[in-house]
Amino acid sequence: MMSADLRPLGSLVKAPGGKGNLKALVIAAAIESAFVAVLIWQSATQTPPPAAINAPVTISLVPPAPPKPLPPTPKPKVQPKPVPRPTPRPTPRPVPHPVAKPQEKIPVPPSPLPSPVQAPAPKVIATPPPPPQSPAPVSPAVREDYLAQVKGAIQAAVRFPESAKMLGENGRVQLHFFLHNGQISEVKIMQKGSMSAFDSAAIAAMRNARLPTVPAGLKDKSFDLSIWVEFKLSDQNE
Repeated sequence: MMSADLRPLGSLVKAPGGKGNLKALVIAAAIESAFVAVLIWQSATQTPPPAAINAPVTISLVPPAPPKPLPPTPKPKVQPKPVPRPTPRPTPRPVPHPVAKPQEKIPVPPSPLPSPVQAPAPKVIATPPPPPQSPAPVSPAVREDYLAQVKGAIQAAVRFPESAKMLGENGRVQLHFFLHNGQISEVKIMQKGSMSAFDSAAIAAMRNARLPTVPAGLKDKSFDLSIWVEFKLSDQNE
């Protein structure tokens, strides 16, 4: 900012003379106006003061107060279980014992008089039965005819296996068995067929065969037999 010295202006004002005073006043007013104008110009062109720098503000975070602990949950009181009262047992009533009645005395009849002694009867000697007659010998023709009927009954019961029929196979199976009173037992395959189906069919034929009646002379006799069971497609086509 500029400063002006106004002391010469005061000396002019104080100088003697009328015109001189007027002149001095004019000059003083002009100088003052110029001074004011310079002050106004300086204030307009003066750079504004720098903006105040805000100092950094430190904010401290206060941690929240910890929550107050909850009061402990009271535990339920466990009431003692009621002790069951013992059920009084009924007092057993005394069982009346039957009073034994006195046995009545049975009058004993008088013993009979001894009978007169009789003479012993004569002994009868039993004659032994006659020995059983030995069965009459069976003719070989009856035996052969019966066994032939047995073999024919087994062969008649044959059922040709379907699997062998589809393949066009023929076969035969040799069987060994015991025959007693028209009953067959202990069957064995001595020679198998070309297919396992023939073996099963031969055993089934022997079980399903309707055997003839045993002749009277061949009862209680056992026979050890071996036969061939035939499977022929030609027999099926007839």
